[in-house]
Amino acid sequence: MKKLFVIAFLLVTSLSFAQDKAAAKPEPNPLVQPMFGNKAKSEAQQRKDEKFLSSCDKSFSNRQEASQFFMERGWEYLNEGQLDTAVYRFNLAWLLNPDNKDTYWAFGLVTASQGDQQKAIGFYEKALVYDPKNPVLLTDVASSYLKNFRDNKKKKDLKKASTYLSQSIATDAANAYALSSMAMVKYFEEDYTQAWDYLHKSRSIDMTQFDYNFLTELMAKMPDPQGFFNTTSSN
Repeated sequence: MKKLFVIAFLLVTSLSFAQDKAAAKPEPNPLVQPMFGNKAKSEAQQRKDEKFLSSCDKSFSNRQEASQFFMERGWEYLNEGQLDTAVYRFNLAWLLNPDNKDTYWAFGLVTASQGDQQKAIGFYEKALVYDPKNPVLLTDVASSYLKNFRDNKKKKDLKKASTYLSQSIATDAANAYALSSMAMVKYFEEDYTQAWDYLHKSRSIDMTQFDYNFLTELMAKMPDPQGFFNTTSSN
């Protein structure tokens, strides 16, 4: 029953989705904007939402289960590179359960990938309300603050990144991504010794979790104290 409903629903909404996209070319389609573009919905759209929610209530044990189902479909589409379709599924998951922290996390990842770090931070911090000690989530929000700092050089962004990374590392000392990101924070603070320390901690856990462009920048400021990296090995 559940699968039949889902297939029928997706077929119908895919048609509506395509029509809405064609009809709204000049402006971003709210269906594929996080949280439906955070705009007031028309009466027609509200009726569609009510029908969708009612159908899910009949087909799933509860809305939390339904929300998770659509989140999983969203990740599948995202991994396939179908961004608009993925965001639409995330929106359905959010509509079903506005307390699903994963919807906000997904919105943050999507908007960060599109270059809007400030909006991504807003979504990440919504997710953190529900899961404040998640080390990966803490690192993701810190990453957006770091990218903001690279662009605007505002020290408050660097401080925020440092705070979130400290929390992440305190929760999971083996988080290689957090350690490599903290190396960048220390680099921007001009504490190159500490930058190398964090970079080595990261690479000892996972060599894939740091940026080789950053490695080159750090080596230009200070040679590797451990001698692990040198000019020849970085090329």
